[in-house]
Amino acid sequence: MSNMDSLITPRVQMIILVALLTTVGLSAVAYKHLVLGFPLMATQQENIWKIEAKIEFDAIGEEVTVNLNMLDENPARKTTFSKSVAPGYSFKVGTLNATKFAQWNIAKAEGSQTIYLREETFFTGQPTVAAQVSPLISKPRFEGALDEASQRLLAQIDPKASVDKTVLMVLDLVNDTQNDNVSLLLQNTKNNRSAKVGLAADLLRLQRIVARPSRGIMLDANRRKQTAQHFIEVYQDDHWQLYDPREVKAVAWERAIILQTNDEPLLEVYGGKNSRVYFSIQKESRAAFNAAVQAAKRERSALVDFSIYSLPIDEQNTFKLLLLLPLGALVVVILRNLVGIRTSGTFMPVLIALTFLQTNLLTGLTLFLVVVSVGLVIRSYLSHLNLLLVPRIASVLVFVIIIYAAIGIISHKLGLSWGSKITFFPMIILAWTIERMSILWDEDGPHEVLLQGAGSLLTASLAYVLMSNTLVADTIFLYPELLLVLLAFIISIGNYTGYRLSDLRRFDAMEKF
Repeated sequence: MSNMDSLITPRVQMIILVALLTTVGLSAVAYKHLVLGFPLMATQQENIWKIEAKIEFDAIGEEVTVNLNMLDENPARKTTFSKSVAPGYSFKVGTLNATKFAQWNIAKAEGSQTIYLREETFFTGQPTVAAQVSPLISKPRFEGALDEASQRLLAQIDPKASVDKTVLMVLDLVNDTQNDNVSLLLQNTKNNRSAKVGLAADLLRLQRIVARPSRGIMLDANRRKQTAQHFIEVYQDDHWQLYDPREVKAVAWERAIILQTNDEPLLEVYGGKNSRVYFSIQKESRAAFNAAVQAAKRERSALVDFSIYSLPIDEQNTFKLLLLLPLGALVVVILRNLVGIRTSGTFMPVLIALTFLQTNLLTGLTLFLVVVSVGLVIRSYLSHLNLLLVPRIASVLVFVIIIYAAIGIISHKLGLSWGSKITFFPMIILAWTIERMSILWDEDGPHEVLLQGAGSLLTASLAYVLMSNTLVADTIFLYPELLLVLLAFIISIGNYTGYRLSDLRRFDAMEKF
C-alpha cells in the first residue's frame, strides 16, 4: 500500500488531473464543432434553407393516408425546424427500408385537400457525403437487340476515361433523342426524364460504375412551386457524387437535397386521386451559433440539453457574464504566481474588473480612485472613535453610498453622464476594500497600501482587457467546455515552485558577486 502511495504522488495526481481536464474539454469542443455543427466564430453566419412541401389531391370520401419522403439523411446537413400543417389529420414520422417519411391520416375526407410540411435546414460545410455502396445495386441485364444497342452506345465511350468523364459522356448520349440506339432502349418506356436517368444508371453499371437514379430539389433562393427533379448518383472515391442529367454536370451536395432514391415512391396517397407535390424554397441568413443550437436541441443532444443553452435568454445573459470570471481569475493567478505582483486580496481585482465591464476602463479607474480615497479618509477618522469591526464596516458602507449619491448629483449638474455609472460598482466590495486597505495602512504603512492598490488596479485593468474582448467572451460562451482547459492551466500554475519575475530584481545584487 505504501508503494502505491509513493507511486501516486500529489504531482502525479496533478498531471493526471490536468491531462484529464484538457482531454475532456477539447474533446467536447471538437464534438460540438465537428458533429453538432457549432461554428468556430460566434459572428459566423449560416445560410438557412426554408423548404415547404405542398401536397394537393382530391379525396374520394373514405379514409385517407398520405406518405411523403422527407429530406435525405445527409450527414453534412442539419435540420433546425420541422412542422406539419394539415388540419384534421394525424401526423407521424416513420422509417421504412432506411427511408424516412412523413405520414398523415384521417378517418374520412372528401373534396380538394392541401397538406403542408415545412422544414428549415442548413449545411455544415462538408463538401461530400460518405456512404456505403448499396448491395441492391446490381449489373443490369439487356437481352437481344437491347443488349446490342447498349454495347454500341458504350463503344462510343473512351475506356480510359475517368469515372467523372464517363458519367458525363453517358448523360450526353442518353440526352441525344436522335440516337437510334437510345430510342431502341427507351421504346418500351414513356421516354421521359425518369426513363432516361434509369437508362443512364444501367449503362454506367455495365461499365462497372455504381450508379443509382434519384429525385430531389435544387436549392435556389426564392423558388416557388418547384417539382422534384431527377438526378443520378455515382459512387466514386468512397462517396456519392451527384449529377444533374439535364445540365450534364456534377452538382455539389450543398446545392441540392435528395428526396427519393432508386424506385422508391416520393408521394403515396391512399383514398385520393390527382395527387401532386410542389416545393417552395427560401434562403435566410442567420447566426450559425443559433442554428447549431436549434439543430442540436431537435436531435436531443445531451451536451446541449443539459447546458446553459437550455436556459431562458435572460438567464443565459447572466451566465455569459459569469463565464468571464475564470478569465479574470487566470490573470490574477499569472500575475501573482508567475510575475509576483501583490494585490489587495486574491480575487478582489476580478470583481473590480467585473465592475469595469459595466462602465469602461478609464471611467471605472477614476471612480474607483475617488471613492476609495475619500473612503480611506473617512475610515481613518472612524478609527479614532474605537468602533467595533462590524459597526465600523457598516459605517463605511453608509459613507460610500453617500459618496455615490454626491458624485452622481454633481456629475448630473455639470452635465457629465459618466457620474451616473457609479451605481454599477458593488458597494459592499468597495466598503470591504476600504476596510482592508485601512488595516493594511495601520499594520504596514502607506507604502504597502499604494503597492497593493496599484497592483490590484493593474491586475483588474489587464483582466478587464481580456474579459471585454468580444472574441474571447463569445468563444467562451460558444464552448464553455474550454473552462476545463482553463482550469487545467490554473492547476498547472498552482504546482509551479520556481522563481517569479519579481524575484529577478530581488536577487539582482547577487549577480555582482
